[in-house]
Parts: sequence; C-alpha cells; structure tokens
Amino acid sequence: MDSFTLKEDYMTRKTMSEAEIKKAAEDGSLSADMDASSVLEGAEPWEPIETKLCLYSFVAAGIALIIGLILVPTSIFH
Repeated sequence: MDSFTLKEDYMTRKTMSEAEIKKAAEDGSLSADMDASSVLEGAEPWEPIETKLCLYSFVAAGIALIIGLILVPTSIFH
C-alpha cells in the first residue's frame, strides 16, 4: 500500500461520537450491523481431528514446560 491509500483510508474512516460510544458500551457491541449469527453464518463445523490437534498441542506445551523447568535451573547451577 502506498501512503496515499493509507491517508485516503484514514480520511474516509468514520469516527464515533460520544453518544455512539456510550450506546455501544451499554449494548456491549461496537457495531450494530454485526451480530453473532451473521459472523458465524459461513463457518464450517468443528472436526474431531481439530480437537485432537488442540489437545495434543497443549500436552506438548506442558511437556516442554516441564522439561524447561528441569533443565534451566540445573544449567544455571553447573
């Protein structure tokens, strides 16, 4: 992107007024145009392999943490 495009995008961006900010804070959303159903409308279903990948990555992170906690203190004292 060139600087002109960034400047043009910045200039065309709408800023929120105080009343709009307060209303958004009360509603708990920043945009009245988007709700959860419209955001998730085209989402694909969660596959069982994705669950396994997430669980295995947490297990691998835990093992790496334990190994790191064992190796680092011993390397400092030797």
